[in-house]
Amino acid sequence: MPIANLSNPIHSLHQSRNAEFQSYGGAVEIVATFGEPQAEYAAIRKAAALMDLPQRGVIELSGNDRHAFLGNLITNQVWDKASKQGLQPGQGVYAFYLNTKGRIVADMNVLELGDRLLIDVDARIGASFETSLTKYVFAEKVKIRNLTGTLHHLALHGPEAHTVLADFGNAPPLDPLADLASTELTFDGASITVFRDDACGVPGFHLLIPAERAPAIWTSLLDRFASPLELGKRRLRPVGWAAFNACRIEAGRPLFDIDFGNSADPEQSTLPAETGKLFARAVSVTKGCYLGQEIVARMYARGQVAKQLTGLRVDGDALPIAGAPVLEAAGDNQLGMVTSSTMSPMLSDAPIAIAMIKKPAFASGTRVRVPAEGAFRDATVVELPFVGTNHN
Repeated sequence: MPIANLSNPIHSLHQSRNAEFQSYGGAVEIVATFGEPQAEYAAIRKAAALMDLPQRGVIELSGNDRHAFLGNLITNQVWDKASKQGLQPGQGVYAFYLNTKGRIVADMNVLELGDRLLIDVDARIGASFETSLTKYVFAEKVKIRNLTGTLHHLALHGPEAHTVLADFGNAPPLDPLADLASTELTFDGASITVFRDDACGVPGFHLLIPAERAPAIWTSLLDRFASPLELGKRRLRPVGWAAFNACRIEAGRPLFDIDFGNSADPEQSTLPAETGKLFARAVSVTKGCYLGQEIVARMYARGQVAKQLTGLRVDGDALPIAGAPVLEAAGDNQLGMVTSSTMSPMLSDAPIAIAMIKKPAFASGTRVRVPAEGAFRDATVVELPFVGTNHN
């Protein structure tokens, strides 16, 4: 799918805070850090962290046939053919959109709001994903709109995220939301969709906001909750990619176009079975037909997969970089490749990585080698996640 150029309505606010930026897929600048990556990491783990996600987009599906239509195209269940029931208001699922060869073209969060579905997807492919969906509309009663640029995506991560949301909206704390469950809240007069996704292993609440209100809401959240308390502690802190990335790797959350997938060349993309534990979250093995379903079902039935995402725990204190080869412990045969890596504060600054590794070497306990900081380092294949998760 082609990559779109994106804008960010709160980019100038980040500049005013002397944020450091990095490119996301060549399409948009995202904040790398607001200058204190260690404090930003601590906010995610111990308090509440506010993150801007201009790299995310939204596709809206409305109409009475929206569930059945989408159900024929994606890997997870949004429509039960037997009962003729779709997702209920407030429910959501994570899913893949595949090509006819069973390879991942996009991943997405699908949210049912009662009168429409919202699909949270990588904004760089939002327009082309809309086009792909549209070509499958025949007589169905469904309307597709690309709301990328109309809705803006923020996220609150951390054990105190839910109380910040409650205080901001002058409302009782949110009832516990299941994974990808959603609700509608009003903040400063703006109607906002909030959904749950614990990408960092701590409570995560994602806010879909009218883009024209995003600057005011971002500013209001920080003005009200980011002032230092006693001993310099803050209830809320803005965070960038560096802190988020460390936390999501610790939590074992692979990301599309980083750890799996290939938006530039979907024909060479990942198969669902190769995503490891993400498969169970994204794929229903009982839902029936969808694009690429035959290949997915065949691989699942046979239990055959040639490679798979897994974790690496590296000996010592040297960090391998993304793209580094994973080699056998006593030889030069390449077994796979590192896709993401970080030094883990939760594991006493141990170097950890997510990697795509060939069978049978992706079995936990397998010893391998990776190049890191000028030398080969021994490492052990481990199951994801690296650290336990807190779903309070």
